[in-house]
Amino acid sequence: MSSDSTTRLIVFGASGGLGQHVWKAAVAAGHDTVAFVRTPSKLDDTAPGFEQLTVAVGDVMDAEAIRRASAGCSIAINCTSPAGGNSTLELARSIVPNAAAAGVERFYMVGGLGALWAPGTGKTVLVQDWDDADALPRYGLRADVPRDLIRNMTKGHLASMAYMASEGRSHSFVCPGAMYEGPATEGRTVVLDELGGQSAARVSFGDVAQVIVDDLRHGALMGHRVCVVPS
Repeated sequence: MSSDSTTRLIVFGASGGLGQHVWKAAVAAGHDTVAFVRTPSKLDDTAPGFEQLTVAVGDVMDAEAIRRASAGCSIAINCTSPAGGNSTLELARSIVPNAAAAGVERFYMVGGLGALWAPGTGKTVLVQDWDDADALPRYGLRADVPRDLIRNMTKGHLASMAYMASEGRSHSFVCPGAMYEGPATEGRTVVLDELGGQSAARVSFGDVAQVIVDDLRHGALMGHRVCVVPS
């Protein structure tokens, strides 16, 4: 893909907090964008560029719906989160092979910072710190968040990473910490594969979305776990 080209892409989970920012940033960058949603009324139809968005309605566990919506797309961005009893791994197993069958070549998956490497340890943050009583606040999470919830979520992301590696698809896992509703800012730091920057700082949906969209033309993040923190 040349540096001055646009592409057709599909955003799964496009009506969620991160997904809304991703499709808006993609449309603003001139990309032909498909928003895959179960409930189209949740999309922000007042946003600039909405009229340029292609809306595909379906369930992420429906193989035929995924293949139909992904036709003509070369990139997929998965912003879904476990819901309706389906795990992160089950969502990946549904989305990835069916989108690939329709022609998708590159995947951006969204994980969590617990799946990054803890610097200098050769271990994931999950193994390194999740049993530490003071860990959650350090990563921008409330101390009263059930530890098992975070641990199980991270295990799901790690299982998805293992699945993607076994499938051999070109992909990146974007692994932010706690996200909040907000636009892209003037500065953000991207660290590959391990936890970096001010880990306790929460990062906006807009910043995470912009990191993904900025990489669409070049694919420099492929093959990496990507930490995104404010500068």
